[in-house]
Amino acid sequence: MQFGLCNASSTFQRFIDEVTRDLPFVYAFVDDLLVALESANEHVEHLKLFSKLREYGLCINVEKCQFGQSTIEFLGFTLSENGIEPLPDRVNCILEFPQPTTLTQLRRYLGIFNFYRRCIPKAADILEPLVKFFEGHKNKKKHHRSNAHSSTEQLQWSDAATLSFKASKEEIAKATLLRHPIPGAQLSLWVDASNVAVGRSLMQLSNDQWEPIAFYSSKLNKSQKNWSTYDRELFAIYYSVKKFRHMLEDRTFVIYTDQKPLIYAFHQNSGKCSSPITPFGFHLPIFH
Repeated sequence: MQFGLCNASSTFQRFIDEVTRDLPFVYAFVDDLLVALESANEHVEHLKLFSKLREYGLCINVEKCQFGQSTIEFLGFTLSENGIEPLPDRVNCILEFPQPTTLTQLRRYLGIFNFYRRCIPKAADILEPLVKFFEGHKNKKKHHRSNAHSSTEQLQWSDAATLSFKASKEEIAKATLLRHPIPGAQLSLWVDASNVAVGRSLMQLSNDQWEPIAFYSSKLNKSQKNWSTYDRELFAIYYSVKKFRHMLEDRTFVIYTDQKPLIYAFHQNSGKCSSPITPFGFHLPIFH
């Protein structure tokens, strides 16, 4: 594969997916391969990956390989038997990032932060004052000339934006360890909607303790912010189930919300409910 081709990554990813198609224990991201297992005996068996690579004429760099590790760094995260969490040195880069003075610098900061937002509950709520800086500014790549000045224009920091920047660093410093899914474990979905964003947490019950598997949050658009609390909470439930459908389908799970009236939405047909987004709720009967 030649360097410089715009479709090089996607083309090679399709190729490596074909190479590892019959090896369910191999997780491939372009030219990075991760072999996951539970015992040393499995590790020996899984080394047949080398035969598969040889079959397709692929070579590996032994100096970059690690074998029989209980903890490993992969794609910016530390993976262990306990779960997945951000690399400490990457977290330090965020903690040491100076307060941005231009949109370009702020984009860079948010890009680094958002890479780890899966480990941070209610990330959208925390970042909302920072995202406001981009209101009225078009996409940088599509409108490079028109945004040349705005990207270097000095930012005027409000108290809310400053607190948001500090809070984001505090949250990344205590980023939650995400647990590996346990087959057959009881699942629950914790949802919450504020005036500006919705947050979701997928949890599993292990040793009588709820452990996080994933967090997801997103900001509300202008029209959604005008919805009632009831509607925003229903919206949060619908998109939470949609987001984690691959984990929830054909599973029994519990949804936790602070909006008790929502129970009504799951016992009525669409003709009896007046909420503008009530139809969302009626996609959920396929779940239990």
